[in-house]
Amino acid sequence: MDDTAHIAASFGPVGALWTGTIGFAVFYTALPLCMMAWTAERKASIKGPAAAAFASLLDQVMWHRLISPCQCAGIAILLVCSAIAVWKLLDRAELNDECVTFLSFISKGISRLIGN
Repeated sequence: MDDTAHIAASFGPVGALWTGTIGFAVFYTALPLCMMAWTAERKASIKGPAAAAFASLLDQVMWHRLISPCQCAGIAILLVCSAIAVWKLLDRAELNDECVTFLSFISKGISRLIGN
């Protein structure tokens, strides 16, 4: 998340917005789809009387531990890169590391509020 903010800060406003859009697409959509496909393969290979219980457990673990945090990270990346793009568009000044870290911290908090 912080690395993406620093990368976005090195571009202009349009580059920062594209960085956020690509990061959002990867973390909010692509990675969760890959994880769900992997989970579906694993659930198909579970056999036995407790297969339904294990499949449900696997779904819950994947959702709560991997997919949901990944989507929150995608939202945070989009927020921080959008904020950097707006900042650069309005101010035209280079952002220092403290400003980028502050924007990153704020976007993480907002994404956790949105995601939960």
